[in-house]
Amino acid sequence: MLLDGIDPIYLGIEGAVIGFLIALPIGPAGILCIQRAISHGALAGYATGVGAAAGDAVFGGMAAFGLSYVAEFITHYETVIRAVGGVLLMWMGWSYYHHRPRTIGDPVAADRAHPYLTYLHYLSSSFFITVFNPITVMAFGAVFASRGLSNVGSDMLAATILIAGVLVGALAWWAALVLVSSAARSWFVGGGLIWLNRVSGAALGGFGLLAAISVLPINWTSVKAAAGLP
Repeated sequence: MLLDGIDPIYLGIEGAVIGFLIALPIGPAGILCIQRAISHGALAGYATGVGAAAGDAVFGGMAAFGLSYVAEFITHYETVIRAVGGVLLMWMGWSYYHHRPRTIGDPVAADRAHPYLTYLHYLSSSFFITVFNPITVMAFGAVFASRGLSNVGSDMLAATILIAGVLVGALAWWAALVLVSSAARSWFVGGGLIWLNRVSGAALGGFGLLAAISVLPINWTSVKAAAGLP
């Protein structure tokens, strides 16, 4: 039974809006989704989006149930999480930058022996990229607190509706991104795919480098002052 004063339909819609808006910014997972949808097809893009949406739903669940000890753990080990995530993104960026696009007639491209493992890889990689971003859990915590949703976890049904809404909203964004990316596939043929991989790899590597730099013991206030920046 839902907590008094909670409309399940409104709660689900609110969760969907929150999930959509938090998934909206194009980050590493978004770059992967676009690259895979264009290079490998809509299913590859959808699998990547499902993984990212699942990561958002996990963080939404943490915020809904008020798992303060999880937030404290993430805050305490934020430096390690950022470092690991940064290294992972730089490695992925390097791999994509130097990846040779598969062409028609390529025996590797024609191999359909392990399609499920391939899609599982697409899903899991975007999931881990999402959960290794401590900013996401902080964003959910801030939004849920501002909307008075931090105590929803005291009602299992209400929390389930809210988390399901977050998942549906995030999936809606990823579906829209895949739809647009798939429509652009015809623009990327031959050399276009090579440049797509290079741009995607450079962007992923850039995100990873920024994450790695952010954990260095640098006094950024002094650096900004030395550079004459406000």
